[in-house]
Amino acid sequence: MPPKRASRPSNRPSADDPSAAVADRGAAPANPEPGPPDAYRRRPRQSRGQARVELLLDAAAAVIAEQGLQAATAEAIALRARTAKGSLYQFFPNRDAVLAALALRYADEMRAIHERAFPIDPHGLSLDRLIDRIVKPLAEFHDTHPAFRRVFATVEGPGDDTRSAPTRLRAQLFESFVDRLDVLFAARNPKLATRDRRRIALVAASLGQSLLARRGRAVAADKKPLLDDLRRILLVYLEPMLEPSMTKLTGETLAQQEALKAARKTAPRTAREKR
Repeated sequence: MPPKRASRPSNRPSADDPSAAVADRGAAPANPEPGPPDAYRRRPRQSRGQARVELLLDAAAAVIAEQGLQAATAEAIALRARTAKGSLYQFFPNRDAVLAALALRYADEMRAIHERAFPIDPHGLSLDRLIDRIVKPLAEFHDTHPAFRRVFATVEGPGDDTRSAPTRLRAQLFESFVDRLDVLFAARNPKLATRDRRRIALVAASLGQSLLARRGRAVAADKKPLLDDLRRILLVYLEPMLEPSMTKLTGETLAQQEALKAARKTAPRTAREKR
């Protein structure tokens, strides 16, 4: 008589669970990208159930944006969504699973922004317009999703995969963004060495991530100046590597301007000497 299978924990879908059958449909990619575990206790199978999940995630985002991450308890989220706490537990095993699902939703939206922001042919745009095309949508996303920064600032808990999901999603998004910049820079200047190009992409992405996060904590009056500063910093940093001919031309123009200023300063004195 074959041994009995060990029973699965109640907060995970069993083989008899219809939601597990839905999740198993469709072939997995040949080389799937590692991602966070499924945060849901039960995935909604109907539009009404999906609407309830979205309502709960919207409520969690509102609580986090207004009161902070620690205030986003299951009770607070359910209260904000104007639903019973049991409705939350119908789809999520705990509060951290809600945060993981919210992080996953943010990650999907951020990937869509990356897809739209990066042009197929970067040669038709000036460098400043190229920077604007990438930076502005990211800044707008931060402005319209104030909980984003706090969700992805979740500290990874030891041995808790659900809790570490935002941390790992954040790392994946960053690496994906660096990869996109690397490809863009290669197309922009094929003469760049691979190692240098990767370093430049890493520095540019780190600058953007750091200043956009700082901008998210700034008062309204400082948001535009910080965004303008970020654009200027990236332009000054990237121009010598991505537009060396333009940099040389700009240097020559500046030298000519300095010579003209010097000539103007000495002109009055020379005129007086002649008199």
